[in-house]
Amino acid sequence: MATQGKPGVQTYGATARHLHWLMAALVTVQVIAGLIMVNAPEGSLLASVSDTIGLYNGHKLLGLLLLALVLIRLAWRIAHGAPPEEPTVTVWQREASSLVHSWIYLALIVVPLLGWLGISLYPALDVGWFKIPSLVTAPNEATSAVVLAAHAIAAFVLVGLVLIHVGAALYHYFIRRDGVLARMLPGLGASRK
Repeated sequence: MATQGKPGVQTYGATARHLHWLMAALVTVQVIAGLIMVNAPEGSLLASVSDTIGLYNGHKLLGLLLLALVLIRLAWRIAHGAPPEEPTVTVWQREASSLVHSWIYLALIVVPLLGWLGISLYPALDVGWFKIPSLVTAPNEATSAVVLAAHAIAAFVLVGLVLIHVGAALYHYFIRRDGVLARMLPGLGASRK
């Protein structure tokens, strides 16, 4: 549900904002963990730290949490809607924003599903004290490698979309000086004029 922040700015409700920022933090952690897991040289200090803190297990569990959170977020958005558009946003910006948001939501579903499918095919479903349910009946390591490569590519697409999203928010805040960013960060106010 939208609430009134600074004068003239309709903000997202507290639940929508908290889900947004929680997911932003978790996606950041997932991307960093994924890069470390894939790029840490065997036997290096980084690989040793990764193994010690259980980076692979944490990555799997956070991926499932992100999948659940995006579904909750979508349900919340359908049930509660969004505040009215910032009045200064042009039609092409509104359309571009809608397209980028839609693709981000799609990527937030596809990336963890591909990861889950990849670890199901490998199989690598044990996370210590818990076993993740498999999405397949028979393991296939060769197919797992393809699926996990698709997972990585989709993750990079997600990162690109998020960078576009962040860039647009910063453009609106620093260049246009309108209330777009204040819709998700009400403390910023509508304008910095």
